[in-house]
Amino acid sequence: MTRDDFAANDAPMQNEDIVICKRAFDHICATGHITADDACDELATQIIYFYQHGVTNEDSLEQLLVSIAEKQR
Repeated sequence: MTRDDFAANDAPMQNEDIVICKRAFDHICATGHITADDACDELATQIIYFYQHGVTNEDSLEQLLVSIAEKQR
C-alpha cells in the first residue's frame, strides 16, 4: 500500500513529515511565541492536525500557527 492509497489526513507520517513538523515546533517555541508546557502540547497537536490536512509547507505552517498563537493571547 502506498501513501496515495490513504486519505490525506489518514496517511501515516513519514520521517520527512516529522522532521518538518518538529522544525516548525522548535522554531515557534524558540522565537517565544509559545512557552508554557500545556501550550506546547496544544501547539504540537495543531501542527500535526494542520500538516495532515494539507498545510505541508514549513513556512506556511509556522505562519498559520504563530497567527493562531497571537490571537489566543
